[in-house]
Amino acid sequence: MYISAKKYDDEESLWQRFVAGDKSVFGKLYSTYHKSLTAYCIGKVGSLEQAENIASDVLIKLLQYEKVSEIENFEGWMFHVAKNECLTYLSKNERRRKLLNDNYPMELERLPDVEMSFSMENMDKLIRSALDEKDYKIWQLHQQGYDNQEIADIIDTTEKTVANRKSIARAKLKDVFKELNE
Repeated sequence: MYISAKKYDDEESLWQRFVAGDKSVFGKLYSTYHKSLTAYCIGKVGSLEQAENIASDVLIKLLQYEKVSEIENFEGWMFHVAKNECLTYLSKNERRRKLLNDNYPMELERLPDVEMSFSMENMDKLIRSALDEKDYKIWQLHQQGYDNQEIADIIDTTEKTVANRKSIARAKLKDVFKELNE
């Protein structure tokens, strides 16, 4: 990845000011590195929310670190800390999962009644019965990942009509599921 000389100088200047004790530049360091640390952590933990939390934790550790003047490569230091934080998170997560499985094993033979009544086949039948043929087709295409314009092209209508029909279908399905919960 190419980093312009000016950007590198700006980041280096921020770092030098931070090392010199100017904590007011921390906000700029935070905004400069939070996204790249988050992207790195997503690759490790697979969760955007958790990756953002870990990236924030790393930057807070930088703020609280008493020996910042001893850090030779602050980017390397941050990514090294991020790697360790990700490994700690994954390790804790695995221990929690194991404790839950050991202490509260799930009964595989007995699925909760809700899961039994809402198998995918039953869900599809319920949705099909709640929607007319055109709305059901729109719903299927939506579930397959098509956007409104693509659906409009497929069923030969306007994008606005598709958006309206999806809204109507959502309202119908909401009512159906609400009735089932009562």
